[in-house]
Amino acid sequence: MSVVRVLVTTQVTLSHTFVVDEVPTDAAGDVTVTVKRLDGTTVAGPTVADHPGTGTGLYRYVLPAQPAVDVLTVDWSGSIGGATVTVRDIAEVVGGFLFSSADARVEHKSLTTAAYPPELLARKRIWVEQECERLCGRAMVPRFARVACDGTGGPDLPMSGPLGPILLLRAVRAVAVDGVAWSSEQLAEVIPRDSGLLRLRWGFWPIGQRNIIAEVEHGEDMPPVEVAEAALTRFRSALGTNKTNIPDRALSYTVMQGGVYRLATPTADTTGIPTVDAAYLGNRLDPGGFA
Repeated sequence: MSVVRVLVTTQVTLSHTFVVDEVPTDAAGDVTVTVKRLDGTTVAGPTVADHPGTGTGLYRYVLPAQPAVDVLTVDWSGSIGGATVTVRDIAEVVGGFLFSSADARVEHKSLTTAAYPPELLARKRIWVEQECERLCGRAMVPRFARVACDGTGGPDLPMSGPLGPILLLRAVRAVAVDGVAWSSEQLAEVIPRDSGLLRLRWGFWPIGQRNIIAEVEHGEDMPPVEVAEAALTRFRSALGTNKTNIPDRALSYTVMQGGVYRLATPTADTTGIPTVDAAYLGNRLDPGGFA
């Protein structure tokens, strides 16, 4: 499974390479692509994927521009190595990026297209963005989440994902309780709050375990400039373009003149790059800081 981030309202070409025992392998016949939302609604397909012939096992599909932030499943199906298989990728439609590939190449002249193809930059950017989101405590651009929640019996319903509380809720797209979707009139009574709570104007959320499914939009309108610049620095580190002769596991090193230097190292809450950590920490949101 691979994950790509796609800019909202932008058409993009997705690709998948089928592999059998680490060997790229063509399908026996057509490969079809089906795109769905996380609730199972079909967005596109099944559609026959393009097989450009520029690489064994490589298939492509043009994903139409999506009007809103979302998370889509992309299923590639075909007969591979004598078996019918379906492989799933994820396309996350987002409201923006911390930086563009063009920004990265301008900032770091060593990032030539030959040495660092667009696919590599896109994959490493997701890594840097997810780390930034985790350390700063929120999404830096508009994003989508579909969350299974435990009903609290009170007026507030906390949104939480794999990385912790989902803060800066922007809009409520859908709510279903015990499998029954709420009407637009009911959704109008749900207030999304910066603290990551969905608050009911009237009434209470029914008590239960994972009995409520909420679809929300969350995140900043745009990243702070300081964070975006720090992410570019972190991006270069993630690509390994600033490697030195110091071993990766070293905590300190001694120069020939006798001086000893301590090295900053990454932790669960830091990247190990002081300027990046200062920017991220200075822009971190504390869930307990909201009224």
